[in-house]
Amino acid sequence: MINYGKQSIDKKDIKAVMDVLNSDWLTQGPKVEEFEQAFANYCGSKYAVAVCNGTAALHLANLAIGTDITTNVITTPITFLATTNSVIYAGGHPVFGDISDGSFTLNPEKVKELAEGAIGFKGLIPVHLGGVVCDMETLKIIADQYSLWIIEDACHALGGQWSDKNDKMHTVGDCSHSDMTIFSFHPVKQITTGEGGAITTNNKDIYKKLLTLRTHGMTKDKELLKENHGGWYYEMQELGFNYRMTDIQASLGIEQLKKNDEWVKKRRKIVSNYDEAFKIVEQLTPQQHPDENSKYSYHLYIIQCEMRAELFRYLKENDVNTQVHYIPIHLQPYYKEKYGYGRGDYPVAEKYYDHVLSLPLYPTLTDTDQDKVISLIKQFYAKN
Repeated sequence: MINYGKQSIDKKDIKAVMDVLNSDWLTQGPKVEEFEQAFANYCGSKYAVAVCNGTAALHLANLAIGTDITTNVITTPITFLATTNSVIYAGGHPVFGDISDGSFTLNPEKVKELAEGAIGFKGLIPVHLGGVVCDMETLKIIADQYSLWIIEDACHALGGQWSDKNDKMHTVGDCSHSDMTIFSFHPVKQITTGEGGAITTNNKDIYKKLLTLRTHGMTKDKELLKENHGGWYYEMQELGFNYRMTDIQASLGIEQLKKNDEWVKKRRKIVSNYDEAFKIVEQLTPQQHPDENSKYSYHLYIIQCEMRAELFRYLKENDVNTQVHYIPIHLQPYYKEKYGYGRGDYPVAEKYYDHVLSLPLYPTLTDTDQDKVISLIKQFYAKN
């Protein structure tokens, strides 16, 4: 079976985990700190905070930035549930802007329309769908104009780079155009720690708050303590969570991160192969990559296609698993009932959903397997 995504684990990864299992630390310890430093260096940010999963990263980012019952946040309906759920966890209210036709990322014009409206917003969460980076330069201008904070959801984009209007390259996660960037290390993502996530930031105050929130709201930092009874003393200064990463996970992440640049190159080559092969398939349109100077790190190969259900079934019958990313969040029962959303609210997102399919994309996908996927799709449309 050829799956749409999968992890890549080698002997060095296994040895790193075994070394931790044979050490004095299993839960959060020196390996977590080592991973955080390596991750911050990789992304080009001042700080990184490792957590137990990407959802926890989103939740803590919202709490650290101040999301509460008074907070309306603009985001996209085409993302995983965690993006918007995290706003609600913190007491806030997610409000959707439609996507751009072609790139399928958050449409800056729709963001500006919302920001200019009467509701009033405090934040913005753009999502780099499939690894294609949002128009961060334009979104940052809008955010500054309307005093919005920005949390980038980069769960699909680790290792990607994008260029601004001056052709300066920015690494996803450097937070050059945002307050924070969050990542997921689920097995189908660019790197994995089994489950895991991280938040990058350049703001020291946000960084310290994230560290406290990650561990029950506790601190032993002498500069922050209200009192100090001795070396054992700690204080719970706010309501936090147990969102820590283990040293077992971090050790795997350290090794995985070392290989990501090569994996990103392989992902780009696979995307290039698909793009070339599908130029002659009229019933299929790949996701657009709007910035030719950028070097995206592709988590997904997203297409718009005719007869989506039939193609999905045909590929599965021939041992190729594909997936749909994503069902628009505003059409989920919870959101329809809570906010009154329905069909017709976000027409571009809904059109996208009706035709979307994600094809296999991962570094160990062989040329033979990719050729099989391409041939099956061409055969399907030749018959239909």
